[in-house]
Amino acid sequence: MRSELICDINHHLDSMLDGALKVGNCPGKFNDVIEKWEIPMSLKRLLQWKWFNVPLDAGLSIYSVEQIVESEDEPRFRAQQLMQIGSCINGDMVCIDYSQEECPVYFTSHDTLWEEENVSARDCSVLIFDSLSELMLRIAESKYIPTDYYSGSEYRELRNEMDDGNS
Repeated sequence: MRSELICDINHHLDSMLDGALKVGNCPGKFNDVIEKWEIPMSLKRLLQWKWFNVPLDAGLSIYSVEQIVESEDEPRFRAQQLMQIGSCINGDMVCIDYSQEECPVYFTSHDTLWEEENVSARDCSVLIFDSLSELMLRIAESKYIPTDYYSGSEYRELRNEMDDGNS
């Protein structure tokens, strides 16, 4: 994970909002919870020391540390090495896959996940960006980000087609 780049982007976003995101050390009680999680150390330290303490509204919502820790779906995602870091405007979840070094970003269909109790979060997710750093850079540069699972699916199809055309 490019944690130093993400930290720099987070501070950039915070400075553009006059410090409103309060990037930096998270409150002690959340720090203690995160410390116990079995997640990569780079992600652990990013959340504890370099993440938002206030949510970021970027067309989609990027959660604060508190929201990440207290998400009711957090145990369901963590069991699959996913972490919900935000939500789309319609309630679809923005997740990262921390089993991979770059923490690719997925949108998870809230309709499917909540309506089908035994469905895996991975089964109702679509890859949107290849890394968390890509998502954060697109936010900082005010570039297009899909608004939900369905537009994300089509976005990814288009990206794959374009990548195949460049091969």
